[in-house]
Amino acid sequence: MYVLGLNTGVHDSSAALLRDGALCQLVEQERLSRRKHAVFQTPREAIQACLDAEGITLSSVDAIAVGWDIGSTPLRGSRRFTSEGMRAWLFPDEPPGSLPPLRWVSHHLAHAASAYYSGGADRAAVIVVDGAGETQASSLYRGAGGKLELLREWPITQSLGFYYGLAAEWVGLDLHFGAGKLMGLAAYGRRRDGASLHRCASGYEIAATRDDGDQPRLGADPRKLGLDVPHTMVAAVREEFAGLYPYLPRAGEDAISYADFAATIQEALNDALYGLAAEARQLADAPDLVVAGGVAMNCSAIGRLARTGIFDRVYVPPVPTDAGVSLGAALVVAAEHDPFVPTAITHAYWSDGFTVDSAAAAVAGTGLVSRRLGADRLPAVAAAAVAEGRIVGWARGRAEIGQRALGARSIVADPRDRHSLERLNRLKGREMWRPVAPSVLAEHAGELFDGPVPEPARFMLSATQVRPDARRRVPAVTHVDGSARPQLVERATNPGYWHLIDEFRALTGIPAVVNTSFNLADEPIVYTAANAVATYLRSDLDLLVLDDLLVARSEMDLSALCG
Repeated sequence: MYVLGLNTGVHDSSAALLRDGALCQLVEQERLSRRKHAVFQTPREAIQACLDAEGITLSSVDAIAVGWDIGSTPLRGSRRFTSEGMRAWLFPDEPPGSLPPLRWVSHHLAHAASAYYSGGADRAAVIVVDGAGETQASSLYRGAGGKLELLREWPITQSLGFYYGLAAEWVGLDLHFGAGKLMGLAAYGRRRDGASLHRCASGYEIAATRDDGDQPRLGADPRKLGLDVPHTMVAAVREEFAGLYPYLPRAGEDAISYADFAATIQEALNDALYGLAAEARQLADAPDLVVAGGVAMNCSAIGRLARTGIFDRVYVPPVPTDAGVSLGAALVVAAEHDPFVPTAITHAYWSDGFTVDSAAAAVAGTGLVSRRLGADRLPAVAAAAVAEGRIVGWARGRAEIGQRALGARSIVADPRDRHSLERLNRLKGREMWRPVAPSVLAEHAGELFDGPVPEPARFMLSATQVRPDARRRVPAVTHVDGSARPQLVERATNPGYWHLIDEFRALTGIPAVVNTSFNLADEPIVYTAANAVATYLRSDLDLLVLDDLLVARSEMDLSALCG
């Protein structure tokens, strides 16, 4: 049985294809359209990519699951948010009678399913935390025996995602997509008293917006679903922020001057998630915790939560954002049928790849030179280049899903040189105070990090502390507070990338490399070989790895490395 799951294009449009519950393919629309977050875009190209990869057409699909319950949204009266309007928007070229049945799955249930069914545990507490679902912003579920049971939820006026986004906006960052920057800024500061978010017996509360009876007012334009913040919450939270003297909305100051403000907001979020986890542990009575929703991308909070020991295990899927509700919606529908064998996700490589022939075609006619080295020699040559200070674009195999590059579409550099951080931020057009992360061999993680590294680090979704004696060894990936956001690299899941890091370890004694996403500012991570070549040409990257090709700007550069 094939089920096609969709997130519908407000932001982070995506498509996922399941066969008897097993994940075949997940594609994010932004990777194909080249518009970051695919805001307001339908996932049509992603749908076609999923079908093409499996070698089927839409007629082979038994059901289509959409990760929004259109009958429950505040926009349910709009023309698009009807069954007919959504069909026409998603499948304009398909006659209505030719489509498989469409199922509308509530947004938070889809998030919960994406984490529960992919986490590999039969019994788990589930936390969903984001900006907004249909009418809720945080939810607790119990997963047991392949079923999900809603235990409790919080309204949009208590949204942790919107709270954190409003704080990012206060600092002059983007309201909807500036959360990661605020998290990086927080490490430079110290917590102050007065944040409006408080841990309490009910998990958390945004103190100034306790009146849950005031329904959120979203704009009449259906494109704004999930992007508008309730007006009462905006006013209340901004009033609280203004009380954190002297932090008025940032105008001309450098963002670093708001470090204490960012630290205060981050610690408040940490406390709130702890409160949610404590309640989930009590209500669900399960040893494992799985987390989904946009707030699950906050690796500082996830790392703190994992270290509390409330749960034996904490799992976050590689795509906890709205792009993951395509997977979750499909899983909800697939779980209603036999056979249902969901995939326990142990790696992130669920999008399409490219061949060495398509890589060669992408290089042809560009003026670049290339040499095919083969999978055995390539990691050693690339590792030597990194050890000599070169910055390398690395694009091999099936692409990773989610916002973190995990060694399939990555930029790699030397972690021993603090200037690597400066070079990468300049190359990518990022603020100079933002950190970069390490990819580390899983079996050598103890050489660099204090204590066990939490499991979400498999997908670079958990911060942890760098050992004091290791901080001078890897200064490029050690943040100012001594933390790092590592990716644990396992040989079985990405052997080529593992070999690159192992060759670098053999040369330098360091079992890690700098890993940042292969993209420039305001563009998605590269997807195809052509994307990688185009970004290489527009950047100051020294070398490019495409499948088994090593690509350089001149024959002299290649000869110096390859002989």
